[in-house]
Amino acid sequence: MTTPARYLGVDIGTTGVRAALYDADGFPRGYAYQEYPLLSPEPGAAELDPETVFSSLVAVVARCMAEAEDEAKGLRGIGLSTQMFSFLALDADGARLTNVVTWADTRPLPQAQAYERAFDVAALYARTGCRTQHPMYPLAKILWLKETRPAVFARAAKFLSIKSYVLFRLFGRYVVDYTDASASSLFNLASFDWDPVVLGEVLGIGRERLCEPMPGTGTLSGMHPELAAAMGLRADVPVAVGAGDGIAANLGCGVFDASAMSCTIGTSGALRVAVGKPLLDPGMRTWCHCFTKDTWVAGGAINNGGLVLKWLRESFPEQFKGEAAARGLRGAYALFDEFAREIPAGSEGLLFLPLLTGERSPNWNAAARGVIAGLDLRHDRRHLVKAAMEGVMYRMRSVYEVLAPLAGDVRQIRANGGYAGSDVWLQMQADVFGTEIAVAGVEEAASFGAAVLAMHGTGDHTDLKMPLPAMAVGRTFEPDPANAAVYEAGFKEFLALYGRLYG
Repeated sequence: MTTPARYLGVDIGTTGVRAALYDADGFPRGYAYQEYPLLSPEPGAAELDPETVFSSLVAVVARCMAEAEDEAKGLRGIGLSTQMFSFLALDADGARLTNVVTWADTRPLPQAQAYERAFDVAALYARTGCRTQHPMYPLAKILWLKETRPAVFARAAKFLSIKSYVLFRLFGRYVVDYTDASASSLFNLASFDWDPVVLGEVLGIGRERLCEPMPGTGTLSGMHPELAAAMGLRADVPVAVGAGDGIAANLGCGVFDASAMSCTIGTSGALRVAVGKPLLDPGMRTWCHCFTKDTWVAGGAINNGGLVLKWLRESFPEQFKGEAAARGLRGAYALFDEFAREIPAGSEGLLFLPLLTGERSPNWNAAARGVIAGLDLRHDRRHLVKAAMEGVMYRMRSVYEVLAPLAGDVRQIRANGGYAGSDVWLQMQADVFGTEIAVAGVEEAASFGAAVLAMHGTGDHTDLKMPLPAMAVGRTFEPDPANAAVYEAGFKEFLALYGRLYG
C-alpha cells in the first residue's frame, strides 16, 4: 500500500515557531508550536537569540513528526516561512556576532533619518519597492551596525536573515529566497538580484557579504545527519527555501491576483495583493516585494497586531496576567474574546492607539508610541482589551484605505493568522472595514504556504496559481450595520487623535 504524501510547513515567527504537516490537498495532519522570548536589552531593542530560535525549530519539528506518527511517514518535502526584515551578522567562521535584530527594533532610527536626508529615497523606492528610510529594513540595520559597532561591522563576513541562518545551520550554505532578499531593501524589483546602487553607493559593501538569492521553490538537500536525526527526518528530504511569512500567507490562503486581498494578524499585521508587475504608491505608503519571476506581492503592514494583546497578557495588572496565564496561551485570548463581547462597539468612548513599537504603513512613523485616550471611571480591563482590539483594526483599515485603490477591483478580503481563530475579532473587522471578511480554509496560512512551496519544489504541485481544496473559504462575516456606523465615527476620531499627536 502506497504511503500518502505529506508536506511539512515550518513558520519561524517573531515570538514562536510552528510546524504543521499537510496532505496533498492541503489539509492539516499534525501541528506543534513553541514560544520564545523577544529580548529588549536596551531601549528600542527587539531581538531574538538565534540559538534559541534554532533549538526551538528543531524541537518543534521533532515533536510534530513524533506526534503525527504514521502521518509523517510519507513526508516528501519541507518548506520554510519566516518573519521578514530580520538581520544578524556572522564572522568568517560562521559564528554569530549579533543577535537577530527584528522588524520591531527601533535603534536604527537615527541612521534611517540621516539616510532620508542623504539619498533620493523615492528613486530607491522605485528600484527596491521598499520605503528604504525606515529602521525596520536591514538596510538601516547595516548602517546602524556600521556606525555604532564598527569593530563588529568590520568582522562581519555575512549579513543575513534568520531564515538564511537556519539554512546555514542545516546545510552549511548561505542562500536567501527572493522574498526575504526583497524585504531587505537591498534587492532590485526588476532584476531579482542585489541592487548595485544600494550596495555600492549607500552601504559600500560587496555582494560577497550577502547570501545567494534563489526562488522560494528552490530546494536544498543533504541536511547535516545529526540535525536530521534530532528532528526525526531523513537527511535527504528536500527543503524548499520558501518565502517570508506574509508572502507565504498570501499563497496559503489562495490569493493569486489583485481580485482578492489577504489579511494577516499575528504578532504584527498586514494586507497584501498578488500582482503581475511591481505595484508602487506615489506617496511611498506601501511596499512591493518580489515573489516569483512573474509575480510580485504589494501591501502595507502595521507593527502592532497580536503583539498588543501579548503585552496585555504579560505586562498589564498582575491579576489580569494571572487569570490569563492560568488558561494557557489560547485560553488567554479566549478570555479577551469574552471581555470584548461584554463591551459595546466603540468601548464606550475609550480609544487605544496601539503603537507600542512605532508604526509602518501608511504613516511610517517609527517614533510614534501608544496612547490610551478617553479613560474614565466606568472603564475597566474589559474596555481596555476591546479598545486595543479596535485600535488594531483601525490601523489595519488605514492601510486598506491606501492599498485598495492602488490594487483596483478587490472583491474579497481573506483572513489568516492567529486572529482568524477569533470570531469576535473577525466580526469586528467586518464592522470596521464595512465589508465582508472571508476566512481561509487553513488558518495557519503561512506554514501552509510554505508547505505548498515544498509541494512545488518536489514537482508534486506544478502550478502555484492552482488552488488546492484546503484553500476554499471556510466561513464569512458580514458587517453589522449598527456597529459599522459606530466604527465609522470611531475611525474618524482615531485618525483625528493620531493627527493631533503626530501630524
